[in-house]
Amino acid sequence: MNPQAEQQEVKVNNPLNSMQVGERNICEVRRHPFGMLVTYISAGVLLVVAALVAFVIIPIALPNTDKSQLAGFGALGFMVFALLVVGFVFVANKVYWGNRWILTTDSLTQIRQTSLFDKQSSQLSLGNLEDVTASQDGILAHMFKFGALRVETAGERSKFVLTYCPNPTSYAQQILSAREQFEQGRRNDDQRLYRGEDTYTEPAAPNLNTEGTASYEVPTDDDLQK
Repeated sequence: MNPQAEQQEVKVNNPLNSMQVGERNICEVRRHPFGMLVTYISAGVLLVVAALVAFVIIPIALPNTDKSQLAGFGALGFMVFALLVVGFVFVANKVYWGNRWILTTDSLTQIRQTSLFDKQSSQLSLGNLEDVTASQDGILAHMFKFGALRVETAGERSKFVLTYCPNPTSYAQQILSAREQFEQGRRNDDQRLYRGEDTYTEPAAPNLNTEGTASYEVPTDDDLQK
């Protein structure tokens, strides 16, 4: 476990809550609200069109029909359609915000949700992280400060991608900084292990025999544990 400067731990809901001793959360990366903007606008347009059809166009197209009956059927149809639209928006909202990353001092966890009942969680150690890429394509991405964040490892299938990531460059820097501190901590642990009194034994001095040749005494397991 790598040491870091004392900072306040970020409270997040990590489904892969298998944190090591001393490991702490650094940040949680959630999607930018811009990604849901198209869904909200589309739902609003559909509701306006449905209201116009139910309460304006149909009564004009059927002038000889009882207006009270038309109004009743129009209201019922509009309510059913509105419930369907609201349900669709609810599901889309749940799926969209279900995608997130969790960065700790030791690992990066990806929660990927593709449908209401399909959620996958995967985790990689910062020591296996090889490449972090932040990209912003288009005018809107630069105006609203969102983009795509990609993390790759040596494995062919080990790739994390988060679209509509807010401030992707900033989060990429946090991931790289966490990886650098993780590697520094691992090097420090290796150095402490190498210099440890219980894990390192100086080689025995050579014994000179009567023939003038040098021989070394190989330490036993009991000697190494002393």
